[in-house]
Amino acid sequence: MKTFIYTLILFICGLSLGHAQSTFKGSVSGKIIDKTGKAVEFATVMVLKSKDSTLVKGGVADADGNFEIEGIAEGRYLVATTQVGFAKKLTPPFILNAESPKVKLAALIMDPVSQELKEVKVAAAKPFIEQQIDKTVVNVENSIVAAGNNALEVLERSPGVTVDRDGNISLKGKAQVRVMIDGKPTYLSSEDLANLLRNTQANQLEKIEIMTNPSSKYDAAGNAGIINIRTKKNQNMGMNGSATLGVGYGLNPKGNASLNLNYRKDKWNVYGNYSGGARKNWRDQRITRRFREGEEVTALFEQSAENITRNHNNNVKLGADYFASKKTTIGAIVNTNTGSWGSTGDNITKIYQGTSTLEKITTTGQDFKNTWKSLTTNLNLKHTIDSTGKELTADVDYARYDNRSDQKYKITTVNPAGVNLAIPRFDMGNTKGIVDIYSAKIDYTHPLSKNSKLEAGLKTALVTTNNNMKFTIEQGDVARLDSGRTNQFIYRETINAAYLNYSTQIKKTSIQLGLRGEQTVMKGNQVTSDTSFRRNYLNLFPSVFIRQELNKKNSLGMSYSYRIDRPDYEDLNPFLYFLDLYTYQQGNPYLRPQFSHVAEVTHSFMGFINTTLNYGRSNGIITEVLRQNDAARTTYINKENFGFRENYGVAVSANIPITKKWMSINYINVNRNRFVGLLNGGEFDGRIVTTTFNTQNQFTLPNNWSAEISGFYMSGFLEGTIKGKPMWQVSLGLQKQFWEKKASLKLNVRDIFWTQQFRGSFVFGNVDMQISNKWENRVANLTFSYRFGNSKVQASRRRSTGLESEAGRVNQGSN
Repeated sequence: MKTFIYTLILFICGLSLGHAQSTFKGSVSGKIIDKTGKAVEFATVMVLKSKDSTLVKGGVADADGNFEIEGIAEGRYLVATTQVGFAKKLTPPFILNAESPKVKLAALIMDPVSQELKEVKVAAAKPFIEQQIDKTVVNVENSIVAAGNNALEVLERSPGVTVDRDGNISLKGKAQVRVMIDGKPTYLSSEDLANLLRNTQANQLEKIEIMTNPSSKYDAAGNAGIINIRTKKNQNMGMNGSATLGVGYGLNPKGNASLNLNYRKDKWNVYGNYSGGARKNWRDQRITRRFREGEEVTALFEQSAENITRNHNNNVKLGADYFASKKTTIGAIVNTNTGSWGSTGDNITKIYQGTSTLEKITTTGQDFKNTWKSLTTNLNLKHTIDSTGKELTADVDYARYDNRSDQKYKITTVNPAGVNLAIPRFDMGNTKGIVDIYSAKIDYTHPLSKNSKLEAGLKTALVTTNNNMKFTIEQGDVARLDSGRTNQFIYRETINAAYLNYSTQIKKTSIQLGLRGEQTVMKGNQVTSDTSFRRNYLNLFPSVFIRQELNKKNSLGMSYSYRIDRPDYEDLNPFLYFLDLYTYQQGNPYLRPQFSHVAEVTHSFMGFINTTLNYGRSNGIITEVLRQNDAARTTYINKENFGFRENYGVAVSANIPITKKWMSINYINVNRNRFVGLLNGGEFDGRIVTTTFNTQNQFTLPNNWSAEISGFYMSGFLEGTIKGKPMWQVSLGLQKQFWEKKASLKLNVRDIFWTQQFRGSFVFGNVDMQISNKWENRVANLTFSYRFGNSKVQASRRRSTGLESEAGRVNQGSN
């Protein structure tokens, strides 16, 4: 299989090189500015045929507004440029031929959006995956396979992203990824983030931005980088919106609906959206554990758990922007999320003496119900000080997360003949968790010259969590409080940060230097046991970025940053969570942050073959560790600071137009991971090379039909200290557009061969365990979407709020 993948990617790259050489004939370049002469940064540039405005080739201007589009055949063209806040700009037609192979346009002056220009229809869509200067962009709204699926399922198809059996997200083999939505952190633990993304429909998403090595402007948390999920925003004047209705079926039914509205008039822009969904899912998990004395197996545990889960969620987002003047904009955002999650099923454990003599069977009947609600608010200000580019932005945020959980267990133990060995036992628990987050930040941009600028900012964030768990045990007529699982944990954390970022361009070399300082003050208090701890530490986080344009076809970039990962709030909570009498998980209030060195070298050829070499080392990594009590025959999982992790790898992406009607987007990543640390009385040294291959193939068919086939393969991998076996899947999609392309009907089948399932093992010291996990992954979805309203409204502003470093660290919901 590996040989086939290597051969395929070499063949793809060969096709790409041949295609590039055969079509290159001429180029067009220029500079994009506004009325004041200030460069319009990162504007989209499109070369169109002057005859019918068909898109020939596109690109993105740099930070100084300069662009050059190469590889254009002989003909007559014009250039269109677009950018948020500006009206579309068109140039007069020009000719590329042997006498004039290179055209340099006069400065393109873009007008503010209030001055509308005649609309130009572009007969092309964005590719599913785009490689931009500082990030990789996945255009979700152009994917047929994404229809009817959720955001977590779309992430699985994104370059370098993997999602494990529990929904934990990794980027290029590294965990601790920070996930934001519209520039705003989700504030959830890994489990609860997965639950949120499962309940977020893909039709609500516009694109996913993947930043593997963020600059000092961003919070230092997250050695794996940042994934920013951008939701759809309407772009029309007056009233407009879209509505979506979807149904799906695998083994159980699923449904979702959404409504987006946007209204813009004069100085106001008001927008809002609602999305809701209901899903019923099946899951099967099997665990085999062996207990030994020397080489002899003294006991064998075979656990099987089959569960049915039901999810319901409702999300409402309201926002407004007020354009007080040409220089000042004030905005506000309110977002609420409510939902429930329930699970029922039996966990059956067969216990053997040795490997073949059945001793007893324990059945743990589970009935869980979890409800959550959240409220996040943001006030923001953007002020342009003068025409030189001096700019001030500010954000004030508040978020509250309220999570309630009821757990019921019925535990029975019988002998091989089915006779009760003990009176049935009932365990009942109630957990309440509240998280409050306050944040404020201010950022300032100061141009030093035409090609250089200085950015600076301050931020402070205060987080308080209050978790209270109460468990009771009833057996016969006796009821008692379970002191081992009853606890109250209060946690308070303050993070103060400041950064300075300098960027300049010297001819064809771009340089960015940054330094960020973060002070963390924290206090934890276990009320029930009357124990507490305090910590106070200050760290500096440098970053360096260098990009060199080698020639017209090749560019080279290098980056380095030093980063931190603080423990999730849920991981600091010392509560016990049971699967059954023999398997449980426990938090660790004494976890310390992990620190990472991250370096990358990137090369881009003609903008469609991108190669990245990456290296990272994290010390004191926060990871799940399996431990076993041989006397009690229990296995438990908790998070610990474990030695170090080292990883390095190479990734190649290639966007290849096989024919005019067939676009193939391919990505391969070969990554070597190594985990080293003390574990179960010995030194654990786990290492593995993992190959991941993603492919997306989009086909344009007659009469507004289109199709898509996608899939991925991942070889064996390490998930902390657990070794996973290879997995793969293939998905198909078909779409029909009608009503002047305002409506679409999409049908897709995800994981048609039902091959994506987790199989793993951990054998080290006294632990010998195998795990298999299969879930309802093969699902057919039918989705109807309709866009309505005026087609000339500017998009509502996108806000990167002040809630960043705390991303992924709050508990809300469960799954």
